[in-house]
Amino acid sequence: MRRILVPTDFSEQAYHAFEVAVAIARQTGAAIKLLHVVEMPYSQSFSVTGDLVGGDGMEQVYMMKLLETTKSRMAQLERSVEHAGVEVVQEVDADTVIRKIRRVIKEDQVDLVVMGSKGASGMNEFLLGSNTEKVVRTAECPVLTIKGAIPNFRVRNIVLPSDFKREIGTAMEKFKYFQQMFGATLHLVYVNTPGAFESNAILRTRMQTAAERYGLQNYTSNVYNDVIEENGILNFAEEVGADLIMMATHGRTGLAHLLSGSIAEDLVNHSDVPVLTFHLK
Repeated sequence: MRRILVPTDFSEQAYHAFEVAVAIARQTGAAIKLLHVVEMPYSQSFSVTGDLVGGDGMEQVYMMKLLETTKSRMAQLERSVEHAGVEVVQEVDADTVIRKIRRVIKEDQVDLVVMGSKGASGMNEFLLGSNTEKVVRTAECPVLTIKGAIPNFRVRNIVLPSDFKREIGTAMEKFKYFQQMFGATLHLVYVNTPGAFESNAILRTRMQTAAERYGLQNYTSNVYNDVIEENGILNFAEEVGADLIMMATHGRTGLAHLLSGSIAEDLVNHSDVPVLTFHLK
């Protein structure tokens, strides 16, 4: 792991995400980029020299003042978290948040995004979603979402929910890397629901086969019964004292996303435990 991206909106959750990113960077030797994106009015853009073009004079003055204030807040954020020995660089840009984050991931070859999540519920979740949820859905690298403060961030127990079919193999090497990096126990779990019920014997055989295929070590195999998958994952995570939930996501968008939803995105919204997601291409 060489590069960690921490998008920030200066919220409490983003501050906690920066703290966790520093803890991971100390463990891995990675550098951190703090990124804040100023949403631009549609009439504004940048020239090749970096000057604002378009809009009237007052709009340009406003945007320049906003960028200056934002850079000052970025410096304050960096100073607020003790990060001696960890390289931290800052970037402030004017763009749409998701487009900029995706571009930085690609251009900087980011290995991990660490983001704060405020969560969402009810109609607000259905209509709006969140920037964090959109990054989880589309990022080409693992995304770690953080809700609250985690002093002395350490990971001893990781929950990995899946159906353990061959598709999970796309993400398994990434999951193994994080397990080994933290030196954690990996708890494989299949949530058995009334709508997708399978026998315990079949499920345990499937998990054992997957564990052998991918060379897993220091793991447990578990079948957990619940009404819906999300609740089962959250309840199981609480029972084993999970410090992290890891999960693959299909990253569906548009109508397919609305119809099928995504358990990974639901967990990002509702779990108090950090969630690490990896987009299956």
